[in-house]
Amino acid sequence: MYLSFLIIQIGSWAFRVGILIGLLQSNMSAAGVGVAVIFAPITLGSLFLSPLVDRDDPLTVMMIVNAIRVCALLSIFCSIEINSFSTYVSIVVLSLVQPIYLSAQVSYFRRITPEDGMISVLGNITNIEWLTYLLGMFAAAMLVGPLRLPGVLALNITAALVSLIVLFVIRQHSRKAAGTFGKPPSGTILDLTPLYPALFAVFLLNLGAGIINIYPAIRATAGGGLDRRVLLAIVMTNGVFGLLGALSVKPIFEWLGALPTIAGAAALTSASLVAMSLDASLALVVASSSAMLGLSQIFAVSAHTYMVSSVAPDRAGRLSGLFQSCTYGGFAGNGILFSILGDELSFGLIVLMCAGSAFLGFGVATFAISRSTHCQISRTIER
Repeated sequence: MYLSFLIIQIGSWAFRVGILIGLLQSNMSAAGVGVAVIFAPITLGSLFLSPLVDRDDPLTVMMIVNAIRVCALLSIFCSIEINSFSTYVSIVVLSLVQPIYLSAQVSYFRRITPEDGMISVLGNITNIEWLTYLLGMFAAAMLVGPLRLPGVLALNITAALVSLIVLFVIRQHSRKAAGTFGKPPSGTILDLTPLYPALFAVFLLNLGAGIINIYPAIRATAGGGLDRRVLLAIVMTNGVFGLLGALSVKPIFEWLGALPTIAGAAALTSASLVAMSLDASLALVVASSSAMLGLSQIFAVSAHTYMVSSVAPDRAGRLSGLFQSCTYGGFAGNGILFSILGDELSFGLIVLMCAGSAFLGFGVATFAISRSTHCQISRTIER
């Protein structure tokens, strides 16, 4: 299962940076619109399609998603212009199915893993995400360009096909276990209402942290053209720190507990965004953005673990869908705001506004988790 995820993520990261840089070469607003087009459908897919995962075999769902990915990527590969209608339609399709895959994966692991083991599972998934970020971004930086985008697409198509084959093999060896996945889920999305404040905090933090989707490209094109060395310096160091953040989350979470880990990571993420807003040296650009990514990973894995572990296994797909909806909804909102304000305000001021959103997320997260903990203690005493 981890191998399949690793393969598909390499292609996905390469595709994402290739498309964004291709759009950025048109104008700043196009990059913001590109981020919105990539992440807004993920939000919708997370909200409306991910709950369906709890009704079927997660392995089958992931195989279907990979088949859809291949078809959508082939459509982009055959398009003459990157900025065409068919390209945007294919990007929307890819974005819609992404949360279904991730929710199916979380649902699969939640059904075979005890509650106290989910921090390890989600930590492993995040470790793979950042390892593949490094590999995918490096591949994209080497391949991307007006004449080389087909290479990025070919890499992603190959990754989706190989991942599909790996999942098929896993499913053939897991038919007995997979037969227990057909039970209908209990309850509705309203049963997750107590977690809504924490989910809102996730949205606010990612509304600020989402600037990282454009940040490396903006800094790498500050001189007028694409400086490949600057791009590599930023994305590779970002990836290393994102991976370090994911690797450190389990011991930190087990040492400090949910509230200090989540609240502390959110506050420090906001501080890192303040440093990112400064128009300073490349060293500060790399250090601040890398710290922000590492800390935001600690926040994300801790918050996801806290919420997924608090629901029944047959609701894990639904909860994971909501979590992704808030995460990518924040990213999409950041892209929309950047497309509106990118030509009106300085980049530093926009990043500072992002820091304010992340800090507000820190306040909401602290309140939500403190209230939840207090309610749990009160119910225990009443019993």
